[in-house]
Amino acid sequence: MDRTSYAAMREGRWKPHSTRLLRHLSCKTPTRSSFLCDKTSLNGLENKVMAETNNNNKEKLEIVKDHTAMIHLLMLLSATLICYYNSLDCGFVFDDVSAIKENKDLRLGTPLPNLFSNDFWGTPMHKEQSHKSYRPLCVLTFRWNYAVGELDPWGYHLVNVLLHALVCILYYRVCLMFLSRTAGFVAALLFTVHPIHTEAVTGIVGRAELLSSIFFLSAFLSYAKCTRRHKETDWRYLISTVILVAVAMLCKEQGITVVAVCIVYEVFCVQKV
Repeated sequence: MDRTSYAAMREGRWKPHSTRLLRHLSCKTPTRSSFLCDKTSLNGLENKVMAETNNNNKEKLEIVKDHTAMIHLLMLLSATLICYYNSLDCGFVFDDVSAIKENKDLRLGTPLPNLFSNDFWGTPMHKEQSHKSYRPLCVLTFRWNYAVGELDPWGYHLVNVLLHALVCILYYRVCLMFLSRTAGFVAALLFTVHPIHTEAVTGIVGRAELLSSIFFLSAFLSYAKCTRRHKETDWRYLISTVILVAVAMLCKEQGITVVAVCIVYEVFCVQKV
């Protein structure tokens, strides 16, 4: 030990090298609390990374679902056009003559309120000769067709084909409520090409069934949204359901049957009695 070190030791300012080394290591050595802090930070970072990964996976899954749904919709539309494109060249047959060619309610010179006081064939409801089939909204679409192309049947048939495509899309949405995406698409595709719809699509007067089906399915989908919350009723969707049921009835009388379907859905699917 040199004189300088000896003097520093006497004054208390000098410490052996081993003591200084231990103090230095004790400052650098992590304590238990620092380990816990590091572990907590690491867990927080890991959770954040996992959350971001899950969000990314959900976004990718939603994109895939959207693409799949779009492909399904295009396939349903294509199937409709393939099955019924040849009906565009057809003329007026059977009841089409009475409901369209001989119906004065389609003429622009006829007052519009007459549609709501006459039956489907243009006969006043109060007369004994009336068929009593009250479908003013369907007759209104015929009137729009007449305003565009008068008595050219091509436009009437085109509207029917497009309406059938819309019915199939809505039916596909209903199927997704109860089936997987693939099974729902297969069911909707079978519904699209089923020959039982031929008369409703190719016969122009079958538009009443098509329009009623559109608002029938829309009313059911609206009611299903209304019942998503078990503890409270979404009155917006309930009111829209009532309106859609009324519109379905004004297209064809059988639209009222959607009320029974909603009751069955409420009892067995929502309340699970």
